[in-house]
Amino acid sequence: MRPDESSLAVAIRGRQREGRLPCVEAFALAREWQVPPLEVARQAEGLGMRIGWCQLGLFAGAHKKGPPAALAVDGTAESAEVSASLRAAIAAAAEGGLLPCARAWGVGKRLGIERLAVGQAADTVGVHISQCQLGCFD
Repeated sequence: MRPDESSLAVAIRGRQREGRLPCVEAFALAREWQVPPLEVARQAEGLGMRIGWCQLGLFAGAHKKGPPAALAVDGTAESAEVSASLRAAIAAAAEGGLLPCARAWGVGKRLGIERLAVGQAADTVGVHISQCQLGCFD
């Protein structure tokens, strides 16, 4: 059953922060309303909101993000090194220097690390995230 779009709009407005819909909230709403995440993002855009706080760390909210945190071998923000297993997983999932968002999420899930750590590691090794699941970029 397709939700009433005005009701979804109310839910989106309730989850906004600084005039943006956090990525994690867009996915939560998609699950709750049983609609594709892209539909939630499109409705947010129709309300004049952009997506903020990318789970891969590509963009923050209304304020510019600082430099990416360095990564420890265990995927935490403490060391500038990227583990060999994370580096290999990113390389295997990437296509021509691009790592699709959904694949980046899969890397994190398979290795048991946060999505943000995957995004930062990809940046560190020179692989760019592509194909945002919310349509924020190609």
